[in-house]
Amino acid sequence: MQHRSGVRVTDQEGWDEGIPRPIFFLSYAHSPRGAGRPRSVSNLWEARLFRDLCDAVTDLSGWDENEPPGFMDSGLNVGEGWSDRISEALAHCRVFVPLYSVHYFKSQACGQEWAAFTSREVLSVTPGGGAPSAVVPVQWVMVPEKRLPPVAKALQFDHQAFGERYRTEGMQPLLKLNSFRSDYQLAVYRLAQRIVEVAERHRVRIGGRRDFQDYDSVFPAPEPRRTLRISVAACDVNHLPDGRSRQSYGTAPHDWRPFPGGSNEGIARRAAALAKEWEFHASIEPFEEEAARVLAGERPEAPGLLLLDRWALLDARLRETLQRLDACNPTWVGLMEPWSADDPECTTRQEELRDLAQQTMVNLRSHREQRARLRGVDVISSMDEFESVLPHVALSAMRAFEDLEPPDPGAPPGPAPNGGPPPAPRPNLRDERFKNGHDPDDPSSPSPGGGTP
Repeated sequence: MQHRSGVRVTDQEGWDEGIPRPIFFLSYAHSPRGAGRPRSVSNLWEARLFRDLCDAVTDLSGWDENEPPGFMDSGLNVGEGWSDRISEALAHCRVFVPLYSVHYFKSQACGQEWAAFTSREVLSVTPGGGAPSAVVPVQWVMVPEKRLPPVAKALQFDHQAFGERYRTEGMQPLLKLNSFRSDYQLAVYRLAQRIVEVAERHRVRIGGRRDFQDYDSVFPAPEPRRTLRISVAACDVNHLPDGRSRQSYGTAPHDWRPFPGGSNEGIARRAAALAKEWEFHASIEPFEEEAARVLAGERPEAPGLLLLDRWALLDARLRETLQRLDACNPTWVGLMEPWSADDPECTTRQEELRDLAQQTMVNLRSHREQRARLRGVDVISSMDEFESVLPHVALSAMRAFEDLEPPDPGAPPGPAPNGGPPPAPRPNLRDERFKNGHDPDDPSSPSPGGGTP
């Protein structure tokens, strides 16, 4: 018994008599729809292959039914018996024809169609050989071997007879390009031959009445996009060192705008938007909390990106925290140091603050210079350069994160994966900032070091 949406479904409940039994079921991934574009328009090429394949299968098999010899769901609308029609065809068809593509193996519905068909018992008329299969795959768009799911890799299928162009290009390019017309016709004919041969050589038991959506997909769930945790060590308008004006700052460190004359958007938000363009999820995290996790020896949950304002290094307490963070050698944290050459204040103190950054961020700077084509990069001097360099830093941090040894669920708490200190009570850096009566949220409250908290 299976349950779906609270409805009890019996696998062996019979189908009505007289239901058509198509020779093949064409399984394909629906193309993404544009605004207002119906599904029937989105999959014109698949529909064209289906028509041509039906014609060839009819000629080769002698099919004389009123229904076409194949089934494709192109004319069905969700809510109008859509699921029942697909489930019915999957339970009765003789051959399953999946159109391989990257999109296909990401589709849960396609994985459920495959599962529904292969749940049926298959017998071979010809004795001998391995386990019989009535799945005849098509390379619709070429998919590298390493990207095939296990269920597809396990199929032993020879495409040699389909032609050289098909084996190198896939079926879709042959269909789209007029110069490949004869190659397409050969591939369709050979595919139709294979479908008819498999249908005649195998007997596939009719399946029970069961909604195909009740099956678990045979494809692995797609990996979620990696999160990039962005933090900012910077000044804010209420806590500025001597010689630094307010124009590049907001009320919080993540509001920092290092490049004058541009957008009012903080550098952290721009970094998050860029990360999204490069298929990361991005979160903006308080630097104090991110540093506390590293100093406590906690195992990281995701790669990190640290945006450093060198002016913030003039605060002794913050500089000490950054030194301790760097000493833990968090390889999964990428470092970027935006620094505007067009800012007169930055130009005046460039050498002083550069030396301070080199002394404070030894390990993180070393990792940055060794990775991702960033050798010799000291600071990021413009927004264009920031946008160009960020994906390299993010990907390098992701690779370092993936290189960490996986945790042992049965092991007691131990050192951090980078060899840092063992877990300890997480330091409360916010409490540290209130030392000696200093309130960082009160502009009138004096800062002990005269710098940013």
